[in-house]
Amino acid sequence: MIPRVSPTTNKAVVEGVVAALNARDFGRFGELLADDVSWTIMGIDSPLGGVSMDRATVLEELPKLIGLWSDGPRIVIKQLIAEGDWVVMEGDGEGTFVDGSPYENHYASVFEVVDGRVRTMREYMDTEHVANSVARVTAP
Repeated sequence: MIPRVSPTTNKAVVEGVVAALNARDFGRFGELLADDVSWTIMGIDSPLGGVSMDRATVLEELPKLIGLWSDGPRIVIKQLIAEGDWVVMEGDGEGTFVDGSPYENHYASVFEVVDGRVRTMREYMDTEHVANSVARVTAP
């Protein structure tokens, strides 16, 4: 039987993912993703809802999306709860878009961490708020 990684270590991986994204360190972020990662933005009736991305898509699209912020978005972790390979993170998002408008959102994310890397992430947020904000910022 393969020994399981401790929940404390898995929490540290999630903290590392958040820190890398907050710092826009996409190299470090990529190191923390498993080769077979599946990243799903959860939501219904929103352009972002239900979108699942593989590793290549995450590493290509996430920097583009984050590039819409001049400052942030930063996730401030409020809670981390771990059991086995799974970590649940509750956090608040904040930042400023390139057009100067503020951004605030609330997140709950579920991570599966295997061998020190994220294999599954399901991200819950107000997807309509993000979609409307991105549409406003990217409008001609």
